[in-house]
Amino acid sequence: MRRGHRERTLAVLGCLLGAGVVLVSGGATWVSARVSGPRGGADGGAVAAPLAVHWTGGALASTATALALVGLAAAVAIVATRRIGRLVIGVLTAAAGAGIAYVAGRIGWDPLPTLRETDQVRQLVPGGQARIDDVSQTIAPWLSFAGGLLLILVGALVVLRGRSWPAMSGRYQARDATPADAWDAIERGHDPT
Repeated sequence: MRRGHRERTLAVLGCLLGAGVVLVSGGATWVSARVSGPRGGADGGAVAAPLAVHWTGGALASTATALALVGLAAAVAIVATRRIGRLVIGVLTAAAGAGIAYVAGRIGWDPLPTLRETDQVRQLVPGGQARIDDVSQTIAPWLSFAGGLLLILVGALVVLRGRSWPAMSGRYQARDATPADAWDAIERGHDPT
């Protein structure tokens, strides 16, 4: 019983930590670069100077932020559900972690394809192929990747061990009414209907 409590507590803390890391890193700058129009335009006109642009995780990987909210919800659901419910929660948590790891890892490995699709680049170079130079990354995408991996591990733990964990106490659940309760209510002057 004590081992089940410890494992459940570790799973809840793992969900909170993994999702928290993803959410915090989502607000940080992931990539910085200089964006300009293509050189030597067809009309031979002047090209504007490159502009420095900074992208946060929320701008590049909003999916990761949304999936992190699934991880936060899983922290509560692990405690509130029982056997089959925990199995479903474990699968969903692992799937959310895999989605986060995929999105963050793809951007961490090669951010250029994602940068070209952002609104900032499209607004700076409408209708043309933007030049993106001096790309620098922070550690934030890899922190989100690690948060996703942690959610995968927690999801696997819940799937494998969650059915044997203790359930939430029924102490605060309303008990079933009995006929004697109705008579007691009438004697107190209350209408039990």
